[in-house]
Amino acid sequence: MLVTTPVDDKVLGELPSPEELKRKILIKGKKLKCSGSTAVQQEEATDDCEEENVKNEKKNKKKLTRELSDLVIYCQSTHFQSFDQTWIRQVSHETSSFSETKAKRLIAENGFNFVVHNTLQLSKVYPLGCRVSSSNFNPQEMWNGGCQLVALNFQKPGMEMDLNKGKFRQNGRSGYILKPSFMRDRTVLFDPVRPIEGSGLDRKQLFIDVITAQQLPKVNKDKKNSIVDPLVRVEIHGVPDDNATKKTKHIENNGFNPVWNELLRFTISVPELTLIRFLVEDYDSSSSNDFIGQFTLPFTSVKEGYRHIHLLARDSAPLSPATLFVRVRIKSV
Repeated sequence: MLVTTPVDDKVLGELPSPEELKRKILIKGKKLKCSGSTAVQQEEATDDCEEENVKNEKKNKKKLTRELSDLVIYCQSTHFQSFDQTWIRQVSHETSSFSETKAKRLIAENGFNFVVHNTLQLSKVYPLGCRVSSSNFNPQEMWNGGCQLVALNFQKPGMEMDLNKGKFRQNGRSGYILKPSFMRDRTVLFDPVRPIEGSGLDRKQLFIDVITAQQLPKVNKDKKNSIVDPLVRVEIHGVPDDNATKKTKHIENNGFNPVWNELLRFTISVPELTLIRFLVEDYDSSSSNDFIGQFTLPFTSVKEGYRHIHLLARDSAPLSPATLFVRVRIKSV
């Protein structure tokens, strides 16, 4: 159902919950400020690459009809001016778009205010237009800042898309995830760059015993006798202090049941924002390692004990029956 009026005819104040918006379609766009049937509207923003090319040129202008403008209820596109301006106006149904570089700069320089800003309004972050190969930025940085709409080039597989799919593996893959309480409470001073005690900080120690793997696929299927030399890399993605990567040694010529029995240790300060990525690679001494399989999930979804991890291909298709066998332990610090 297309939303053409405020839900339940409520006055526009706080945004409706995802529950209230179930099975509803929202239109995001500009709204006319004049009473005429048509008006000229400026484009909302240009990314950093485009700004250099249009610095001394006028932005393109588009005509917006009254009928389309009237369909914009909860996602009114608005140019971001400042955090102070946002709080002075207190308009929750406006939405600002940020290029990846601008969002990174705001998070680095004013992360606390960006998190608070995102308790009032929706923020969209998009890849730079100069990413001609459809590469992606790391979405974790934007989630750390509380950004709700983090756009990626879905046609480009890789670590960034693995994180995105792993993040939204929660909540039945519905596409909606409730942000941690310290990112919803405006009285909590959460800084995504330098978290402090009482504001999301909850240190944990993560112990992962990488034991063995089973039936790993061949990387070079053109060579009949090709056998992989697997190693396991475990990546932690979260706030800057938590980001880490550790790996096992490689096992020569064994993709059927390689055995490592190696312990990898990590210290995590903000577990509710942390993702864990298990990556299995084919070791190559003369060039970069080849991808075999991966699996990514939130720290909060990890269960302790002995676990079989079912690996996924680059496009997230199952690599059945390929699995990784590990033991997970978590301790509070």
